[in-house]
Amino acid sequence: MTLNSKNVIFVTGSLTGGGAEKVISILASQCAELGADVTLVVLRNKKHSYKLSSKVKVHQINVGEKKLKIISRIKILRSIFKHSKANTIIAFLPIITMYSLIANIGLHKRIITSERGDPNLNIFSLNLNIKDKISHIIMRKMQLFGLADYVVFQTPDAQSYYNKRIQKKSRVIPNPLDLTNLPNKYNFEREKNIIAAGRFSEEKNFPLLIRAFADFHKAYPDYKLIIYGDGPLKEELKKLIEALELERNVILPGFSDSLLPTMNKASIYISTSNHEGISNSMLEALGMGVPTIATDCPIGGARMFVKTDKNGILIPMNDREKLVNAMVEIVSNTQYSKQLSNNVDSFRNKLSSEVVCEEWLKIVW
Repeated sequence: MTLNSKNVIFVTGSLTGGGAEKVISILASQCAELGADVTLVVLRNKKHSYKLSSKVKVHQINVGEKKLKIISRIKILRSIFKHSKANTIIAFLPIITMYSLIANIGLHKRIITSERGDPNLNIFSLNLNIKDKISHIIMRKMQLFGLADYVVFQTPDAQSYYNKRIQKKSRVIPNPLDLTNLPNKYNFEREKNIIAAGRFSEEKNFPLLIRAFADFHKAYPDYKLIIYGDGPLKEELKKLIEALELERNVILPGFSDSLLPTMNKASIYISTSNHEGISNSMLEALGMGVPTIATDCPIGGARMFVKTDKNGILIPMNDREKLVNAMVEIVSNTQYSKQLSNNVDSFRNKLSSEVVCEEWLKIVW
């Protein structure tokens, strides 16, 4: 089969907010640019935050105020599948995979799903809605991801969680970097900013970062910590910042279109997650040569890419002292900081969206 005959449907809940949604927008766009016939189905009627290639055909499902929204979405999704020439459907996340599997009953199209989170996660310790909890149990704990024809994992750790039957029909493909929008390495004196980004939720462990910055700030008072994002713990983070009297030095600007250029000039990018698939912001920081500190958390995404003394520093989870020491090591040693930026070109080439999408297209009928 030639590339031009590849016909695929991507399915996502939305095109806003999440890392999985960002990845699917990059994949859909790049696959279309490479010559595949790409349709993207968006299940919820939300504003798009991520740009798409003009070559991607978009179906935005809007069920309005209908009472049985789930059933209505699945019926519309099935109709799209039925009338499409595509033989392959790619769905991310448990709940979206469930919808796609149900909509595909009797149509016999090939379903490829992708595990984007930590399957070992104790979901009952998190503030998730009932749909997400049910889909987690069905797809992960009961391992019904195996109903899909093929599974793509972000990391070997995630792949190893599932049984041998699922592992045999799977492969590991990392997240892509959209190099068209990613600035080149900043080659001038870095600004005294420390950057983090992500949803303000428990798993990101931003309180650890803020407390560590408070210790760091005593010796380096001219640095600022900027945490981009939003989420349910925003007010809690604000109170912690106020309690530590850091209102002038810790900034929560929300989401911003200027994240990448600001990050590119920063002294450090930090991820303090307790669990993570592969952080897109972390990859972007590494792809710009920003010295990066990350916790060695499940499911192993940081460990795959952050190499201590080569492009960053990998630290244990919840270790405030080692986080502070890593920050000090980078800002106090200019030569060391420059050393961490030097491997950026090979990293960008390895994870370019074109390279990663070609790996995806190898498993598309």
